[in-house]
Amino acid sequence: MKNMPVTRSQIARRTLLGRCPNCGCFGIFKNWFRLHKTCPGCGMELEKEESGFYFGTTSVGYVLAIILVIIPVCILVVLEVLGMWLGVAIGIAGSVLLCTLLYPILLCWVVLVYYTVQAEELPENAGVGEKK
Repeated sequence: MKNMPVTRSQIARRTLLGRCPNCGCFGIFKNWFRLHKTCPGCGMELEKEESGFYFGTTSVGYVLAIILVIIPVCILVVLEVLGMWLGVAIGIAGSVLLCTLLYPILLCWVVLVYYTVQAEELPENAGVGEKK
């Protein structure tokens, strides 16, 4: 098997910086919550399926909200440091705020995991390892 032109470490570095995993171009975000359909630099399709990366991002966000907000607030309510309704309000507001603020970072992580695991799907790596 030949070496891939875009290595897994390059994919990780690029996506963690919000760049295209294929060419490294900035500008893959359409807005805070969406990727462009294609990379402005190389034209690689960035949106996988209808909900692909977004579904994964939302799932990771929910897990982080449970771990970082809901569980600590529940503990504080049980220990009677917070009242129940204040705990509910903090839990809801904190979860929404956390998911909203971290969404682009989480989206980069989901893209990173996808293309790190399936690096051969990048256009730059297409055909590497195939017999000719």
